Amino acid sequence: MNVQVNATFQVNDYLNSVIEEKVSKLANYYDRITEAEIYLKIGEKRHRQAEDQIVELRVAVPGHTFFAEDHSDKFEKAVAGAADKVKRQLLKHKEQVTDHH
Repeated sequence: MNVQVNATFQVNDYLNSVIEEKVSKLANYYDRITEAEIYLKIGEKRHRQAEDQIVELRVAVPGHTFFAEDHSDKFEKAVAGAADKVKRQLLKHKEQVTDHH
């Protein structure tokens, strides 16, 4: 699986390894993933809170693309949240594909 990380800032090795770990685990749920794209964004400060860290995850499988977005005060949490949302979509898709009426 090809994993591409896109950000408007330099992504450190630690965050890269977290992304790689979370995204590669998705293959445990659906093994036909061809590529994954992650977009890391920093949102605007609202209500004097820490900056909003936004992660968008797009995962491609033959014939389908799954997308999830998550916000958190830390990119690590947002990556985990987005990966969890895509995991649920993949499991649902796998169930539909393997469900032979």
